[in-house]
Amino acid sequence: LVNDFVAAPTPNHRKGGLIGLAAVTVALAGAADPNLHDIVPPVLRCFTDADQRVRYYACEALYNIAKAQRGVFVAHFAETFDALCKLSADADPNVQNAAHLLDRLVKDIVTESGGGVD
Repeated sequence: LVNDFVAAPTPNHRKGGLIGLAAVTVALAGAADPNLHDIVPPVLRCFTDADQRVRYYACEALYNIAKAQRGVFVAHFAETFDALCKLSADADPNVQNAAHLLDRLVKDIVTESGGGVD
């Protein structure tokens, strides 16, 4: 999915790849834990995409991934936080709203984890 779709030159392929990554991660639930380090970085790279819809879908995909993988997602807090800080100033209000929803979820996950973030 990452090579064929998320890294594709056309925005529609990238959006489809993001949706696919999120769907696979949600469907695999606990089985995706060891592969989360391969799933999260390509989604975060799409936060800086030139197409605002790709950035929006990247937020939505990471929201679904984080929600499904709450316990192990904490390991990706630092890079997610950095990306969210940059995305909160996005020119598109839809992207900003999606980033704020993801930010709230990440805060909830970190709070639930007992603050075990380095």
